[in-house]
Amino acid sequence: MNEAFWLSFCLCFTSCTVLILILLPLMKIPNSFGKAHDGYIQLADNLRQGNGYVFEKGGPPVFHRPPLYPILLVPVTYFPAQWQRPVLILMQSLMVGCIGSIIFMIARRLFGCTVPAISVLIFALNPCVYFNVKNPMTTITQGLLYTVLAVLVGMEFLNGGQLQQGAKGLWRKRLAIAAAGAALTLTHGTMLAVTGSFLLILFAAGIVRKNYQTVRTAVIAAAMTAVLIAPWTYRNWVVFHRFIPVAGGAGLAYFNGLVHWKDICPQPQREGEEYIDASLRVAGIDGNEAQLTHWKGFKDIALEDRMNRKMADDIREHPAGFAKKIALNAIEYYFPTLAYPFLAMDFYKGGHVPKLGVTIYHLILWTLAVAGVLKSRRDGLFKSAALMLAAVFLYAVWFLPFATFIGHSLYTFGTMPFLSILAAKGIAGKR
Repeated sequence: MNEAFWLSFCLCFTSCTVLILILLPLMKIPNSFGKAHDGYIQLADNLRQGNGYVFEKGGPPVFHRPPLYPILLVPVTYFPAQWQRPVLILMQSLMVGCIGSIIFMIARRLFGCTVPAISVLIFALNPCVYFNVKNPMTTITQGLLYTVLAVLVGMEFLNGGQLQQGAKGLWRKRLAIAAAGAALTLTHGTMLAVTGSFLLILFAAGIVRKNYQTVRTAVIAAAMTAVLIAPWTYRNWVVFHRFIPVAGGAGLAYFNGLVHWKDICPQPQREGEEYIDASLRVAGIDGNEAQLTHWKGFKDIALEDRMNRKMADDIREHPAGFAKKIALNAIEYYFPTLAYPFLAMDFYKGGHVPKLGVTIYHLILWTLAVAGVLKSRRDGLFKSAALMLAAVFLYAVWFLPFATFIGHSLYTFGTMPFLSILAAKGIAGKR
């Protein structure tokens, strides 16, 4: 068991580091990062230099990027530019190795001896892993923290109140859930809803089962989570005089998704128009992306307030359009090619082949996962399969009101460990 657990780690870690470092020169990907990747490395570099939480020295303070990932990147910025990407790949490959080990542990616990190795192999063959591990984006960190939180809450959901634990054990468990939840929340604004959903479900499960130890665990973990993110919330209050628990940007993200589709708003994105420019135009805000935003977020908090009000007005006035947008986002989330007929313009011009590859890969993965659910039902393991589906749903559902598909799979990666396990069950035999 221990040997296989560590073998899973080594397989995922080694495959990431070796393959990516071999492919970098072949794909002509520079070792330095340049000015792409949503500004996380720029935030880290300015933190290192003591310039504050800004994208450039003297620039406006940032409110749409949570702090955990930029803080993790600070050590990377101490290396010369040509070494930063290899160092990042090594760091994120360690995280991928941890995810592989957790996948093995979950699959072994819930599905027996055959599924774990296949699950890890499916995850290790996922092209999204290799695309993301080389970039300074939150994807890998967020995926690891989500997997950890899902496992901790899932263990409490399955075993809460049944295991005899001393006071120290209970408090360690609650602190672990809170730490994982707070860390996840500080990677992306949407993760606040994800963490809250987990704790609310845990609380409700305790009430329904009359298991008040689980109820206390949910309440105490929620309180601890709030305490852990409070310093960042306080920083936002002091700097912006607004209650921003984690990050802003919801209104702009909403309109970015709105203009992506035809027949939802009267004048969606046009050919040759950047999607943020289209969002500003549709929202009735004068100016363009270069003038008003930096790294996909507003520079001025007053514009953030204005955009959020317009988002609320649009949802209230056009509920059918909002529902249609969620449905289309749900299709594009995994299967971007299937959403082409509904796009306002050829958003993926020059990238149709990769999007087709992503669509085919996800179709295969979901087909195997559905087979895994059916096999689990046949084998008396439907509860285990339902937990995997719940983990997929609780991660994905909060992106759908806002997000449109993005090539680096930030919005889908957190679901991959659980889909890999279900797909492995679809391939494997009985327990």
